[in-house]
Amino acid sequence: MAGHCIVCGMGDIGYRIVELLHRLGESVVVITDQVREERRQTAEALGVRVLLGDARNDRLLLEAGLASARVLIAATDKDLVNIEVALDARRLHPGLPVVVRLFDQTLARQLETSFEVRRALGMSTLAAPSFTAAALGEAILAGLTIHGSPYVVGRHRVEGGPLLGVTLGSIARRHGLLALARERPGEERVALPPKSEEVLEGDRLYLLGRKPDWDALFAASEPRLRTERKEPLWTRLAHALGRAVSVWREEPLVLRGVFLALCVLIPLSVALFWYYVKLSLADAVFYTVTTLHGEITLTDTGPEIKLYEILIMILGSITVATLYSMLTDYVVGSRLRKLLSGQRMPKHGHVAVLGMGHVGYRVVSELHALGVPVVAVDVDPNGPFLTGARSQASLVIGDARLDDTLLRAGLARAWAVVAATGDDSVNLGIGLAAKRINPKVRTVVRLFDAELARKVERSLGIDVALGASRIAAPTFASSALFPDVVKAFVIRDRMLVVLQRPAGPDWAGTKPSELQADQGIQILMRDGQLLAESVAVIDEKPLIEREEVLAVLWRKLAPPWSEQTAGR
Repeated sequence: MAGHCIVCGMGDIGYRIVELLHRLGESVVVITDQVREERRQTAEALGVRVLLGDARNDRLLLEAGLASARVLIAATDKDLVNIEVALDARRLHPGLPVVVRLFDQTLARQLETSFEVRRALGMSTLAAPSFTAAALGEAILAGLTIHGSPYVVGRHRVEGGPLLGVTLGSIARRHGLLALARERPGEERVALPPKSEEVLEGDRLYLLGRKPDWDALFAASEPRLRTERKEPLWTRLAHALGRAVSVWREEPLVLRGVFLALCVLIPLSVALFWYYVKLSLADAVFYTVTTLHGEITLTDTGPEIKLYEILIMILGSITVATLYSMLTDYVVGSRLRKLLSGQRMPKHGHVAVLGMGHVGYRVVSELHALGVPVVAVDVDPNGPFLTGARSQASLVIGDARLDDTLLRAGLARAWAVVAATGDDSVNLGIGLAAKRINPKVRTVVRLFDAELARKVERSLGIDVALGASRIAAPTFASSALFPDVVKAFVIRDRMLVVLQRPAGPDWAGTKPSELQADQGIQILMRDGQLLAESVAVIDEKPLIEREEVLAVLWRKLAPPWSEQTAGR
């Protein structure tokens, strides 16, 4: 066997990678020390060779055909094991492209630059944008970042609206979205139509564009993302007044009564000194404040004023001490709330993320970066990601399967809920409970089983069911076959791969239209400029070496393994 792919690890993500590579027509050899028996039997029945053992063993790597392999993917559940496998592979076969699974993305960037690893990818990092996009909008297939801006790939069914009758090439010029593919009514395939064709009623379009452009065209009812525009003064004053009212309501009734007594005592004393003792207004205020602090100021007055001063001293000591107590309680309480519960609890329109594992924490970070208010929920008060979550979201500790926990997370007023724990049954239960509490809330649940996900969306009213491994596996598989992959995902029977790269010698001198006709590679952007109808001259201009381009390519997929083994 030569030119094959070696995959180390056959857990959830490894199994998906192996399946996709096999569906793309690649020969695959797997090295794994642990594997579910039904997965091993399925893979071997379809021609995948599975070697049981530790991938860090040189003998196993050589037995897997490392010397003649096309690429190696280290996809075990442990970062250090993946790094060690990658180093061993590079030592035994210098120049071999290696793709590594790593949660720590800082370390991942260092590996890509220092050790010439082709890609170091994190499953949660790849999956989080898709969970985030699904929580914020309808029909979002994937989220990605291009030139520092959030982009989405979405599916839209044309039933009237602004796209009807528009040519596919002019969608970018008019709306800032790129038409990737189209499904026609009655057809069971995804087509890559020419830009001159018009959009017809019933067409299902696959589009790529910036998230704000997508929102402006399809999702006016979705939560607005934060902008850097400074809030008006009256808005900030209203927020400050609201915080003051909240603090006031939290204080005990006795303290509030004493504080109100102080508020009455001060103007009453000022008026008494000003009118009865014939002091100036400034002196009256001065003597009132000093007396409240226990200082004797007026000694040449009658006994009635002296007795009043004594009364003010006693009441003043109590009320001033009370005031200081309230201020101290506010300062200390605010710091404790920030330490223990993160940001302030949003009033409405937030996204509740349940489960602070790798995926849940990344989703919180993505939403926070977009300016969407977030509430993070986790059952473990000592979870490894809670410190980071506190700085970005309100935090609720409790079992998300309980109505009380969901209500404390403000689910009744939330825009969406993302159930991202590591247990499919828990996520499904959370999604159903969320719909029962708030039928309008948008529910996104994490499910590994693809068939179960389809049934859940169709039958149980869950809006979106996603699997982190299903989202991430296409990018792992395509990164093994192609360099400079931004992201990849599966649409029906095809894999769509998004590439961002300089036009090398292999593309230089070729027109984008020729590249699409000959290799199925569709150029979307040249040096950050969309290729739309209005810039057809750019579309026909040959590519220049080292010119930055954004491109997509489609690859035909064989049927899923579940269908291939159904008749066996």
